Amino acid sequence: MIDEDPVLPPQTTTLPTQPGTYRYRPVGLSCSLRLEVRLTDGELTVWWADCAIAISKLTGYWQGPILPSTRPGSR
Repeated sequence: MIDEDPVLPPQTTTLPTQPGTYRYRPVGLSCSLRLEVRLTDGELTVWWADCAIAISKLTGYWQGPILPSTRPGSR
């Protein structure tokens, strides 16, 4: 059996609608960041530079949610 990473949906500018782990690529950058989207006071946020930032303020491309890996040693 071959272990493969999960297939992610294509990048989109549509904001996440639920908490989870996502890949986010800000406009103008060529690399993606792995961010944890959380529900904070009824609003979806990410932890950025020591504070919670509403995802609605972020401009870029999203992929996910990323499901947790089930491979051995991934926990």
